[in-house]
Amino acid sequence: MKYRYRLAVALSLASSTAVGLPWTRDSRADEPRADAPTPSVEASYEPATPSRWHRGALAWDVSPVDLRFLNANDRPAGRRGFVKAAGDRLVFEDGTPARFWGGNLVAYALFATPRQNIAAQAKRMAQLGYNLMRIHHHDSTWVEPNIFGPKDSQSRRPDPRSLESLDWWIKCLKDEGIYVWLDMEVGRQILPRDRLKLGAAELLKAPNNLAGLCYYNQEVQRLMLEFQNQYLSHVNTYTKLAYKDDPAVVGVLITNENDLVQHFGNLMLPNQDNPFHNELFTKDYKAFATEHGLPEARVFETWLPGPSKIYMSDVEHRFNTTFLADLRSIGLRAPVATTNAWGGPSLFVLPSLTDGDLIDVHSYGEAEELSRDPRREPSFVQWIGAARVSGKPLVNSEWNVPYPTIDRFTAPLYVASVSALQGWSAPMLLNYSQDRLQQPGGPSEWSTFYDPALTAVMPAAALLYRRGHVAPARKSYHLALTPDQLFNQELSPKTSATIRTLVEQSRLTIGLPAVKELPWLTPSPTPEGAVVIDDLDRDMLPEGASEIRSDTGELARDWTRGIQIINTPKTQAVSGWIGGRDLETTDAMYRFRTKKAVVALSSIDDQPLAKSRFILVTAVARAMIDESNRPPLLSEPVEGAIVLKTEVDDLELLALAADGKVASRQAATRTNGLVSFSVPAGRGTHWYVLKSKPAPASR
Repeated sequence: MKYRYRLAVALSLASSTAVGLPWTRDSRADEPRADAPTPSVEASYEPATPSRWHRGALAWDVSPVDLRFLNANDRPAGRRGFVKAAGDRLVFEDGTPARFWGGNLVAYALFATPRQNIAAQAKRMAQLGYNLMRIHHHDSTWVEPNIFGPKDSQSRRPDPRSLESLDWWIKCLKDEGIYVWLDMEVGRQILPRDRLKLGAAELLKAPNNLAGLCYYNQEVQRLMLEFQNQYLSHVNTYTKLAYKDDPAVVGVLITNENDLVQHFGNLMLPNQDNPFHNELFTKDYKAFATEHGLPEARVFETWLPGPSKIYMSDVEHRFNTTFLADLRSIGLRAPVATTNAWGGPSLFVLPSLTDGDLIDVHSYGEAEELSRDPRREPSFVQWIGAARVSGKPLVNSEWNVPYPTIDRFTAPLYVASVSALQGWSAPMLLNYSQDRLQQPGGPSEWSTFYDPALTAVMPAAALLYRRGHVAPARKSYHLALTPDQLFNQELSPKTSATIRTLVEQSRLTIGLPAVKELPWLTPSPTPEGAVVIDDLDRDMLPEGASEIRSDTGELARDWTRGIQIINTPKTQAVSGWIGGRDLETTDAMYRFRTKKAVVALSSIDDQPLAKSRFILVTAVARAMIDESNRPPLLSEPVEGAIVLKTEVDDLELLALAADGKVASRQAATRTNGLVSFSVPAGRGTHWYVLKSKPAPASR
């Protein structure tokens, strides 16, 4: 109690001059009554005042923080051998656990970035804390040039110039200790000059002409196999290694967001004007129904749960078997994902995904994710957790709360903290960039490299996730499904309170059952010590709870207030609607005027915050474009005060400029083992370090 009293006094002193507002401790008294009208979320923010906001706090070509030391043991990437799946984890060949904090390099970033910028951007990625980049949309027709060269030139052979661009990217990423994930098929378009004979007219009229149809068209499969052989057997000009032989390649995806069970199974139906593919489908589903004694009419109903989902899982499995065998025959050693759980899927998409070495999932958030009541609706992070099949590593190759979502700054720590709690292997932001990496010309929904609201928080998220600042969940629950539960209903986080209320509390795995019509499906193992649960709609929260708390006690999300608190020895953070409240973690108290923000204290020297001599302080809120609609983005100053309990006597507060240089220094006020300081400090920044003063030079 004495500590908390001293902390509160120090906080009052620190904030009285810096903030100048009246405060009440955890000001619930000021919250609206339950019967009061609910104001719009936008009305809850302070009016934007661009004249007071920071301009260019985040530069596009340099980093304000340097976390390259996190990659020190992986320069060049691959030095610890190939990554492999070991149970539900990824490990390096030398036995070291592999944990990746990643992003996506997409489309024009791959082929249009000026060559002289690539090495500098790879360095910047490492400084921001990344150690994985996914090469994505390399083949999509809306990208010119793409992997096949200029638009519509051909789609049968990778273009040498495009391959050289990827070679240089991979070489520069490797040099910085950044690993690579390769997709095989994303948005490839079959062209007339490819001279397909089987169903060519139907393929040419389809907007994404491989999606769904490729599962039935063997000629299309031949072209896809041809490409994956050419692509992975290509020898990098700079590393002298074929992509398939490079231990820096830690994952391969056969086909992106391309499944029958949830999304594209209807394309073969008679009303879709694809008679060639409908004929293949009709012959196949009738044979499957006969073989397994299923009613043909139910197998035909691709849009409904039931036997059709069992059948389409088998079609996907046959496709996967062909492609996986080919990848292994050419000597690929990297783990493989078949396709993804994406687009708000039901759990019946999971069986055929288990053909791969790992499960890949995509999930996107919206505004006010921290305010979602898990008793009623899922957050985007809970959708990720629904794909965690027991015994398989979980990779999240696409997540984002994209621009211009107003509170996207809350997402990185939310994703990182729950990923660490659950032991997921590789979250990847979509995207680091979809655009060429040069001076930006305007705001972008799918490029974050110059967005202060997202990129500004990535170093704190990388430290938390990669260094294991959040402990794994203590308890484990295994949702053991029956065939009826899996295939005969729309089971997902949207319909299952069990999933929604467990993902942020304890470790959750999904158990797939034996299914007599799918002899290839291996039942999922029950994790040792896990509580087996078969109730799909069980509220796992304490009665009357208004927050969801991890069983470690380190993570808490109060959805009624829209606040997440991370409270670990080495990372302590408050996120969401923090303004006007006194908030507290084990070693710190926070009093902020800015209504919605993220404030994080992260140990850089890997010591507990109370003993650390090198602490990153991140304070981030809204970012927006000004009336000119041209970067740099304006970013909202985060105003408030922090008091930290510390054993270190000589900490000073350094404000970091956009290029990482010290913009200003100020002594932190120390009283009775407490250090207090206010932000913003210095000129136009969101990053500070509390650091021991350097020892005076000896004579």
